Amino acid sequence: MHRTHLRFLTVTCGLLLPWGCNQPTPVVQEPNEIAEPVEIAADPAAPERAPEITPPPPAAAAELPAAAPEEAVTDNDTPAAIPQTTDSSSATKDADEAIALTAAAKNGKSTAVEETTAVTEAPPATEDAVAETPSDSAQATDTASSPAVTKSPLDTEIDNRWKSWPKPSAVILFTGEQHGYIEPCGCTGLENQKGGLARRHTLIKEIEALGWNVVPMDAGNQVRRYGQQAGIKFQTTVSSLRTLGYRAVGFGPDDLRLDVGLLLSEAASDPDSALQFVSANVTLLDPELLPATRVIVSGGKRIGVTSILDPKTIGQPLGDEIIVDPVAPAVKKSIAQMAKENCDYKVLMYYGGNSAEEDINALGAQLDGIDLVVIANEFGEPTYKPQKVRDSANTEMILTGHKAMYACLIALYDDGSPSRYVRIPLTSALKDSPAMLQSLAVYQDHLKNLGLSGLGLNPIPHASGSKFVGSEKCGECHTTAMAIWEATPHAHATESIVHPPNDRGDIARHFDPECLSCHVTGWNPQGYYPYLSGYLSLESTPHMVANGCENCHGPGSQHVAAEEGDITASDDLLEKLRNAMRLPLDQARERCMDCHDLDNSPDFHKDGAFEKYWEQVKHVGKD
Repeated sequence: MHRTHLRFLTVTCGLLLPWGCNQPTPVVQEPNEIAEPVEIAADPAAPERAPEITPPPPAAAAELPAAAPEEAVTDNDTPAAIPQTTDSSSATKDADEAIALTAAAKNGKSTAVEETTAVTEAPPATEDAVAETPSDSAQATDTASSPAVTKSPLDTEIDNRWKSWPKPSAVILFTGEQHGYIEPCGCTGLENQKGGLARRHTLIKEIEALGWNVVPMDAGNQVRRYGQQAGIKFQTTVSSLRTLGYRAVGFGPDDLRLDVGLLLSEAASDPDSALQFVSANVTLLDPELLPATRVIVSGGKRIGVTSILDPKTIGQPLGDEIIVDPVAPAVKKSIAQMAKENCDYKVLMYYGGNSAEEDINALGAQLDGIDLVVIANEFGEPTYKPQKVRDSANTEMILTGHKAMYACLIALYDDGSPSRYVRIPLTSALKDSPAMLQSLAVYQDHLKNLGLSGLGLNPIPHASGSKFVGSEKCGECHTTAMAIWEATPHAHATESIVHPPNDRGDIARHFDPECLSCHVTGWNPQGYYPYLSGYLSLESTPHMVANGCENCHGPGSQHVAAEEGDITASDDLLEKLRNAMRLPLDQARERCMDCHDLDNSPDFHKDGAFEKYWEQVKHVGKD
């Protein structure tokens, strides 16, 4: 596998990148005295790690209608429109920001950004960091294979003691592992779910309102699938991150499964762009297209940042256009490059697997020179305070948590005071940013305009060979069961995404496959695609609205044909087809979990939940 070196690169989406990355540009020097790296102070009363809980048993069930995975929007004074695959050199730039590039160095390349906002000297900081108080009402997270983690309380009130910190020179805000969740889906109530770009934007604006310099960074993995919808979601996210003022973004393994042309159109942006993707070990077509490190000067602080993706997280082979180099050499080069840049504070954003913390600890002294390692992966939540990297001099690490449900703040000071840390859950206490809601509306409009075929979703036959007939047909014989079903939220599942019953109700989601899969009849709930004879639209398949009988019992065309005499069926065949439609109670739990998963229905995974919810939908066969 070889690396290509191009000065003019035309990618598959038609993007022309005519800029030469080898042109050196002087770094704007900051007159402030360079401070020594500071140590993060944390509340001594806070637990060393978040207390552990045992993952919920798999034999739990679900609550009433579950919907598709969470998605997110963004919020700003200016809507973040869905970008097309065009040159992103027109990205938002702050008027008070000077941006310069350093020459590509032998051991890596770096860009420097200087924010010239005047900052008054912060008073001495105390050594207590604000830590969230653990709660017994913690929400369960991911699959049973996940490491035991503590779930933070879902209280709508956020502990805002961090707002009383002495004014820092700069605040770095870290997120990561969005995993496609650009907003909380709202299936179990927005007040019960964390995360979303709209809340994140509101938090950033609240920090800025304090007069603090905010430097947002993201450790990567914006999407969780591949295909057209994932690509649109990636574009939406990057556009939103620009609106939110992000300065550095890394890659996750799911990002690299997207079309390389689309990746380049978003990641290999104009070097003068305020936001830049950085990576010390990921190459997209040409090593000159992405900086390995970046230097951001904010409030007199020279903040160096790089990102590294653990190659072990790449589950399937990538194309020849993408190279992911080993971790240790990339770490060494990054540290050397940031040392040349005289950085005051050096950050390594690391995307790893379920052993990420141990992998970082194994690097030990090789991380000397890095002040903070920010770990993103699919498991866990942010710790209540930073952890020291084993065998390192002063390197510490934090976790971003899964699905970008938290923002982690690091406050830096000029006077030698320890830096401060807090993790902030993005709960409903943070109101939605109108601009990000507008961005989400544009995203949904894009899905609507493309349609299912434009998204590459062509219906496939059901494995049973039967077709879906619709719940009304079932109700002709199963009248009592039908009456019970009509009184449940399942019967209104489609209506709940056409007119969502929450503060985001003006944004319809019935063109979104990730919502449709559990809110209509005749879709694969975990694959997000329709079956032949399943729901296609309100107009063409009105009999397939709602989460109907056949989503649990299977498509009923053969059963109906036999019962109505449309086919000749012996008594044995009739009984066989009837049995095929029956769903034993012990199997019903697993069928419910297809939609009522941990993402959308965490309460369904508590002990006794299935038995509780079954009573609300309990029904038997024919009258």
